[in-house]
Amino acid sequence: MRLGAVCLTVIACLAAGNAYAGEGRLAGMGANLFGNSFFHFGEVNLKGFPVTTFRAGRLRIDLQHTKLTEVQKAFGGTIQEAGQGNGIARWLCYQTAGGKGQAAKVWFMSNSLGGGEFVMMVAAEAAGPVSGGDCDAAPAGFEVPDMGIPGIGATTADLRTKFGSASVGSHSDVSYRADRPARDMLGTATDAEYIGYVVRGGVVVGFGVGETTTTNATAAPATATAPAATTPPPAIPRPGKTPRATKPSN
Repeated sequence: MRLGAVCLTVIACLAAGNAYAGEGRLAGMGANLFGNSFFHFGEVNLKGFPVTTFRAGRLRIDLQHTKLTEVQKAFGGTIQEAGQGNGIARWLCYQTAGGKGQAAKVWFMSNSLGGGEFVMMVAAEAAGPVSGGDCDAAPAGFEVPDMGIPGIGATTADLRTKFGSASVGSHSDVSYRADRPARDMLGTATDAEYIGYVVRGGVVVGFGVGETTTTNATAAPATATAPAATTPPPAIPRPGKTPRATKPSN
């Protein structure tokens, strides 16, 4: 009897300490940016990387270097997971209440190229004032990331001013990509940065940025097999299904 109680206690402790959730559902702008079929990132149309490091409230984000667990340590929440192997996706999602502006959902995402550990993509979209359950409520001190580029509520005119063009694609998307030699300076790899916008009536309702490094001659978006949205999200996205989740211990 005592042995059984001890075993149950150990199992409970292990479950409470697990920072990762069960099978989740990557949705909305998160799925759009993560997948390979929504945006049109095939051709380079920018000369430099518009986004370097940026901040989400008090936390500094450096794509390919900041870990999901660092984001979790700063803001709490549960790391969701979907897929496996080359198609694995892990992410944190937060929803703001909109007290200082438009309520929004924000995703911090990793894939197989990031080892499911490092933040490779960040996306945000306009949302309703109440969380639908697929994202954690954003804590005090959290802010929609300021990436130094136009964000939610910007216009296509703002995009043209910033990037020099704003061609709207088949999914009401505006897609940008820039390539450069990788930081190792060996000439054997390429960094690619890609930025995607979803617009409605000429106004941005979702946007995101991702970065990846490949050893191929031509860099590609961060994943080749990933959950991808087939239709653009509405201006105020509908809540997704609530994933099964195990909260990390305090």
